[in-house]
Amino acid sequence: MHDGWALPAALRGATFTAADAKALGVAERRLRSDRATQLHHGVWADAGTELTVAQRASAALSATSPDAWISHAAAAHLLGLRVPPRLRALDRIDVTVPTPMHAPRGRGVRGRQRSLTPSAIAMIHGIRASSPAQAFVDGADYLAFADLVALGDGIVDLRRPLASAPELRRAIGEHRGQRGHRRLLAASHAVRPTSRSWAETVTRLELEAMGAPPAWWNVPVHLPGGEELAPDAAFWQAGVLLEVEGDQHRTDRAQWLTDLDRYNLVQRYDLEPHRIVVTSPAETRARLRPIVDRILRRWDPTRAAAPIAPWYSHPPEFPDGWLLSAP
Repeated sequence: MHDGWALPAALRGATFTAADAKALGVAERRLRSDRATQLHHGVWADAGTELTVAQRASAALSATSPDAWISHAAAAHLLGLRVPPRLRALDRIDVTVPTPMHAPRGRGVRGRQRSLTPSAIAMIHGIRASSPAQAFVDGADYLAFADLVALGDGIVDLRRPLASAPELRRAIGEHRGQRGHRRLLAASHAVRPTSRSWAETVTRLELEAMGAPPAWWNVPVHLPGGEELAPDAAFWQAGVLLEVEGDQHRTDRAQWLTDLDRYNLVQRYDLEPHRIVVTSPAETRARLRPIVDRILRRWDPTRAAAPIAPWYSHPPEFPDGWLLSAP
C-alpha cells in the first residue's frame, strides 16, 4: 500500500532543511508527522535514522551563522580524538561563533563564543570545526587534567599525528592571557606521543604520580628467541611488563588469543606481565599500587633492556616538556 506520509528517498536517513523538503514537494504538515523530527528551527531529520555526530553537527551549523564552527567535545568527536568515557555519547553539539556575536541557543546545542584566527578552524568531513591544535585549546574549557593530556597525546600520536608540536605551541600561545592558559601549559608539559589510548595516558600519569620509574611505552623490541614484542609499558630494569586493557580485549576473540600468546611468550623470558583495567581514578590507583611496589622491589639498574627493533626510529622515552621544546 502506498504510504502518503513517507519521506522522499532523497531525505531518508539524512538531515535536511525545510527548504530542501519544500523543493521536493513535502509540505510542512507532512514534516510534522511521525516520519520527521525537528532538530533546530528550520532543520529536520528522518525520524527513523540514528544520526551520527557529523550529521548532528552539520544540522546545528545549518541553523546558525555561516561564521560559526563546531568546537570542544563535538569537534573532538569529528576528529576522532580520545575523550573520557563520560563524553563518548554527546547530549549536545558545541557550536562557537566569533566574538562579539551572541552564542547560539536551542535544543541539542551548547553555544559558545571565541575570538580566533582563521588557522584555528579546519574543514573536517566537510564541516567547519576546530583544527586539531585548537581542539586541544578547547579542551581546557571542559576536560579534567588527565583527560586534557590524553587529548593532546592523541593529537601528536606517533602513528598518526594530527598536528605538529609547533602548531600546538602556536595555538597555546594565541590563548595566552585567556582562561585556562595555565592548565594548557601544565597539560602540554605532560603530553607524550607514545600513548595509544585514553586509558594508557591515565595509567601513565597515575604511575608517575606514584613514583614509578619511567617506562617504555609501545616500543617494539626483539627478544632473544627472535620474537618481536611491543608492550604497552615496559619496565625492563625490573623485568615487568604492563598491558592496559580495553573492552576489545574482552569481546574480541582474536585479541583475546593474541593476549594469551603474548602472556605465554613473556613468561618464557623471566618477564613478569601485569594487566590493568582503567576505571575510576581511585580504583585505578588501587590496582596500580601493588604493581608499582613490585616494580620497585624487582628493580635492578644493571639489567639491560631488550634491543629496540631496528625499524623503530623514535627515542624510547620522551622527557617532561617534550611538546614545549620539540622542533
